[in-house]
Amino acid sequence: MTETAAISENKTPASWLSPRVALWLTPVLLVLGVECWLVEGGGNYGHRHQPLLILGAIVCGLIPPIAAIFERLWKTVQHPSPGTRRIIAIVICIGSSLFLYWSQRYEHTPFRPKFQDEFSYLIQMHMLEHGRLWMPALPLPEYFDTFYVIVRPVYASMYFPGTAIMYVPALVLNLPYFVAPLIASGLCAGLLYVVITEVLDGACGLLAMVILLSMRMFRMMSIMAMSQTPTLLLGLTMIWAILQWRKSKRSLWLLVFGAAVGWAAITRPAEALCFAIALACVIASEMCKKSWQSWAKAAAWIVIPAIPFLAIQLIANRNITGRWFTTPFGMYTDLNYPGAFGFHHGSAPVHVSNIPEKQLFYQEFVKGVNEQHQFKNLISWQLHGEWAAVSTAGMPDPFFWLIVPMSILGFWKKELWAVWGVLPFYLVILCGYSFAAVLPHYVIVILPATILLCLLPIRVLTDIFPRRSAMIHTMTGLAMVALALVDMPLFDRTIHDQYFETPQLRAIEHVLDTKVSPPAVVMFHFNRGANVSEEPVFNSDVAWPDDAPIIRVHDLNPKILAIGKSGDRDRPLYEYYARIDPKRVFYLFDRGQVAPLKRLGTAEEMVSRTRPAYDGR
Repeated sequence: MTETAAISENKTPASWLSPRVALWLTPVLLVLGVECWLVEGGGNYGHRHQPLLILGAIVCGLIPPIAAIFERLWKTVQHPSPGTRRIIAIVICIGSSLFLYWSQRYEHTPFRPKFQDEFSYLIQMHMLEHGRLWMPALPLPEYFDTFYVIVRPVYASMYFPGTAIMYVPALVLNLPYFVAPLIASGLCAGLLYVVITEVLDGACGLLAMVILLSMRMFRMMSIMAMSQTPTLLLGLTMIWAILQWRKSKRSLWLLVFGAAVGWAAITRPAEALCFAIALACVIASEMCKKSWQSWAKAAAWIVIPAIPFLAIQLIANRNITGRWFTTPFGMYTDLNYPGAFGFHHGSAPVHVSNIPEKQLFYQEFVKGVNEQHQFKNLISWQLHGEWAAVSTAGMPDPFFWLIVPMSILGFWKKELWAVWGVLPFYLVILCGYSFAAVLPHYVIVILPATILLCLLPIRVLTDIFPRRSAMIHTMTGLAMVALALVDMPLFDRTIHDQYFETPQLRAIEHVLDTKVSPPAVVMFHFNRGANVSEEPVFNSDVAWPDDAPIIRVHDLNPKILAIGKSGDRDRPLYEYYARIDPKRVFYLFDRGQVAPLKRLGTAEEMVSRTRPAYDGR
């Protein structure tokens, strides 16, 4: 029997193409894959052993006994029963969380916050631990003004509350904060397995899990208090709910979908919209011939569970920004990073803050990016920014580009659109936000789409060449496992998942831990030699700064010699703590010195030393 005759008896991978056309397109798409590897993958050979591993996988596929053994293994896990699938998913959830914890320990990654965003999320988590989304206005907000924290008119994080809601149980249970993202990451791996098993098969589901754990950005984010992992988890929940609804048509799954949409909308609303639109297309295609009553009922099942989450956001908006529809994120961004939203013309403003490190951060990292974020630069922005991030950080390995174009032939299935459909909307919607093109960890949320595009060619090739399925499964399966494993720290000690290090911040924390006795106030004086990305002025271990054993504040004096003398701009701070905690000791931390820490005296002593400047003498 010829291959064309064989595939005519099976479901072809592309219903819009004849079997013969699909057969002839295969070598063309493989050639296109080589071109994609050269262009999008940069012709990256990786380490020297990666090409050898791929060659070894090809050779194994050409040896019938080896291919037969691998095919039996493939078929053993290809179609698990519902009960078996649940057990495998639970094992994956637990095992993935443990693996991610071990991998970061193996890489000697500090289990402490490092991104400025993390400190803001931790503050929000502590507020939620006390049942609050914001705190009252700070008595002296200028001393606590820092990155991604709102100090006027109230004290709050600038971020949407969905991440803190998901992660706050770790604090309530007195667990280290990183336990929550580790659990969320394990759940992502388990959900990805069941989703890929649903749309492809169980063997591809296991491959998807292994590939996900090989992704460096995913491993990096697995211990960080950031919003990308919760958004990925909620996005996978949306996909799983719609896939189950398509099969059973039970309204309960629309309820789950609506709750996940609502939660994602107050976690990362732009990415939530990408998932919601893609899955709404799937829902619409299933209900195109239904009555308007059915549409209304389905809409109600989706909207009602989302309302409580949206209400939380509206309440936070009103009490933090003073407006129902102005989010803290939007208010902070408009004030500190003007031009980040949408496209604009001309130069960005020069000055945005009275805090010198925030000024410098804006000038060095933000201003140029926002100025380039113009509509006339849209094509180059997409190719060299957002798409470049997806094609590098969003792909498991450059060699996967060799077969990704083959996935074009498998796009016809609705359930596949439910998974990969988020990608085009991500590229369109996120291009309106300037930072989406420069921060590689943003692509975490679209990993299910890119992983599916890597796995779909297996199904396409076996549908086109059914008599060669054992060879195809062996070659592609072994090659993917090999490429995934060599990107894990266990097999490559040079791997370091973190792309941003904070040696100055670690040094500051060491000094405070060993040389400062609480209760204390540490005033940080900024110098140009300090790294503006390593900001120490976060009171992230408490909901209210005054409750911190060691309170961190800014020194507002332009020159450090003014401290403790006439004209000291920090005198209001001394007076405030002299009233509420007179024995609290003040320290000065000069970020530009080799021996940076200096004890100044108690709050009462500092008031006495600076009194003449305010007595008119």
